[in-house]
Amino acid sequence: MSNLNTHELTELFQKQEGPCLSLYQATHRSHPENAQDVIRFKNLVKDLENSLKSTYPKIETQSLLKPYYDLADNTDFWQHTLDGLVVLSNEHSFKVFHLQRPTPDFAVVSDSWHLKPLLRQLQTQDRYQVLCLSRATVALYEGNRDGLDSLIFEQAFPDTIEKALDPDQILEFNRPNAYNLGPATDPAPAMGQVHTTRKDETDAEVERFFRVVDKAVTDHVSQHSGLPLLLVCLPEHQGIFRKVSRNTHLVEQGISIDPGALTVQQLSQRAWEIMQPVAAQRVQDVVARFKKDHGTGLASDNLDLILPATLEDRVDTLLVDADQRIAGRVCRETQTIQYQPNFDAPDVEDVLDDVAEMVVRRGGKVMVVPSQYMPTQTGIAAIYRY
Repeated sequence: MSNLNTHELTELFQKQEGPCLSLYQATHRSHPENAQDVIRFKNLVKDLENSLKSTYPKIETQSLLKPYYDLADNTDFWQHTLDGLVVLSNEHSFKVFHLQRPTPDFAVVSDSWHLKPLLRQLQTQDRYQVLCLSRATVALYEGNRDGLDSLIFEQAFPDTIEKALDPDQILEFNRPNAYNLGPATDPAPAMGQVHTTRKDETDAEVERFFRVVDKAVTDHVSQHSGLPLLLVCLPEHQGIFRKVSRNTHLVEQGISIDPGALTVQQLSQRAWEIMQPVAAQRVQDVVARFKKDHGTGLASDNLDLILPATLEDRVDTLLVDADQRIAGRVCRETQTIQYQPNFDAPDVEDVLDDVAEMVVRRGGKVMVVPSQYMPTQTGIAAIYRY
């Protein structure tokens, strides 16, 4: 499993060695809805096989498809899916992503991975993370306006005070470490009732624990995800953690309660009450900047002008309408767009997604936002570097 974040996506955009296999599928969290997921997955793998044989007749298909067959046979995997699944692979790599929003089913083989649907999900602006903290334990969640899921780490993650204050554990955790998303249990673990083998943690030990947690979350979560982080803990722990924290993604307002007193659903509802205006403010700040620069030559809502600016590495920030698609083909050589009436032809793409992908490849920022927040009617708004 791989974690979906900006750093991972940037690496995926790097030139890959084909054939590159891309599989997208909507999945379900529970029975009986998820009973058909593996069958649909196998059908999509069959589409990949047929595409490989027709497009790359000299390639040995079985070695490329074996990881897909193995995944199809993994019963435990299919019992812990979220709302969507993405599998990207080639001869050297096999990456699996759980998505918190559904995706249309399709499978394609080409010289590069099909990443635009992944980009759109990643750049949606209602995503955030939650840090649930007690004096001896920690849990992390990631979510959006619709709900929360658990961040699942390797064993060495310092999620208890024992691990955090054990020098051998910290050395182990300081090696490269990734996390995955998984369904959150409901009700949430009663963190205040978790018993540790340490009898009476002193205030000094608790502060040391919080320092280790802050460093681990900052280095291994926030710096990669770039998402705002909401702190949930008792009032006295809010002050201690914020005093030691160096995490620039930690939002000012937290939830002052023992996390164990909330179910995941209650946690999600209370978190979104705080995060909704935070997410809206992030967009409003960029919109204000766009309006200030619009008309000065440093911003534009004209897609035909934004495309050449993108190809010239001049786009710093791009706003894309989450509810709009524009059919067409991008011609990089002439820096023009051939608009189409619909998406019926196989080589017709969403031009908004195409331009967004180009911006990310060139180190720019992309924000996918609902229509009501967009400052333009064209589906796009760009702020230039110069």
